[in-house]
Amino acid sequence: MTEVDFFETQPGQVLAGAHRYLCAAKELRDSLTWTERAKLLQAPTIHLLAHGVELLLKYSLLSSGLSPDDVRKQYGHDLVKLWNHDANKVVRPMVLARADEAWEEARVSGRWQADNFDRDPKAELNSALDQLNFLHGRDSGFALRYFVAPNTQAPRPAFLIDVFGEVAERGAKSPRSLTETW
Repeated sequence: MTEVDFFETQPGQVLAGAHRYLCAAKELRDSLTWTERAKLLQAPTIHLLAHGVELLLKYSLLSSGLSPDDVRKQYGHDLVKLWNHDANKVVRPMVLARADEAWEEARVSGRWQADNFDRDPKAELNSALDQLNFLHGRDSGFALRYFVAPNTQAPRPAFLIDVFGEVAERGAKSPRSLTETW
């Protein structure tokens, strides 16, 4: 029997894609261009972020045995619906724990200087996921792909990239860590 490379399977390709999109979002967010002209990169960065989060959350569904067609038909691009699926019962606590860590790291480092760190990071993450879901989905006319209306509220990309990017990194190194409880 021939051993198949995990990253050649459909779930493996989806997880690798999540990692790539989240890494690309981080590269843009941490770039000199972002520092100098954030408005130029904001929508593309958030679009990469949203797509990476979508793939990360779809990975668990595919790993649980759902077919790509079923995932596409039942969940589409709905990040909140994907987030709440039972197959993400391992990913959710990982993401929420990482939210606490990333929030504290940013507070201590002063990286987000104009921020109020009195808020709950888990609540901030859930609110940001709702905002990201809106921008990424049908209700906004897929704003991140086409047209973002002026004064549209967007989530903090650095926070979400730090959180979901780290979880995707862990998953790329150990895919089972996203689907199995220990």
